[in-house]
This record gives sequence, C-alpha cells and structure tokens, in this order.
Amino acid sequence: MTEGNRVVVIAMDGSADADKALDFYSTNLYRENDDIVILHCVHHRSVYTYESIWAPTDPGAISIAFEEESRKGNEVCKAIEQKLKDHNVTARVIKLEGGDPGHTVHKAANDLNAAMIIMGSRGLGTIRRTLLGSVSDYIIHHSKCPVFVCRH
Repeated sequence: MTEGNRVVVIAMDGSADADKALDFYSTNLYRENDDIVILHCVHHRSVYTYESIWAPTDPGAISIAFEEESRKGNEVCKAIEQKLKDHNVTARVIKLEGGDPGHTVHKAANDLNAAMIIMGSRGLGTIRRTLLGSVSDYIIHHSKCPVFVCRH
C-alpha cells in the first residue's frame, strides 16, 4: 500500500453479483493510484447451522466441513485473481475466515482504513433479508466510509 493513495475495498463472495460490482468499479470508479483490496470471507458457521438440516456431533465431521469451506474459499480467491488479470487491475486478494461476513468485512475495511467499500447485492427479498440478514445492509449501517452496492 502506498501512502496517500485511496484504499478501495471490494467485497467479493464468488457470485455473479460480486463480479458485476468489480466490473462496475473497474469501468467507472477505478483510479490509477488506488490501493485495491479484495476481501473474500469464508463463513464457517454456515456449514453446520444455517445451510444444513443436520448438526454433526463428530468433531472430525466438523473439521472436514471447515476444511472443505476453506478449500472452496481458496478456489474463489483464485477465480477472483484471474478476473483481476482479465481487467488488468492490480489488487491484493485477502481470504478472511470467521463468523458473520458483514461484521468480518466491516472490521477488515476499518483496519485497512478504507476510503470506500464496493460490493454486489444478492437481491434477497424482504422476508429472506429480515430472517437471514444482509451483508450489504450490515456494512451500510456500520461503515464509517461510503459503501457502493451494485445491484443488477
């Protein structure tokens, strides 16, 4: 990171909406001296709570599920790195592992002293967003810097 340059955080989850947010940033907002940091958050808790009807009691099963999620996170990060090359954009890609993605991305953006956060929107309906929460809603309401949510 170069001192004085604007730090731009782009939160990417591997979805088409996140790709569209990167496309929009690189086409419309990119500045030559931007320090771009791509954050991808692996949400381990989803493995054994929200997305599964079973609750494993075997620590080995939980460990295997965590390793699988981490492996998938590595694959997403590699795909993001390729997309950056396709756009001829230089950026750091950071894989975050932790709990709630909204909180994790928000904390990392604060730690990086981000000038802005760019992200896509999954377009959850009102009921699903109320029940599951929304990463973009969390970041919009807690961030101290501007947040740009690309919705397509």
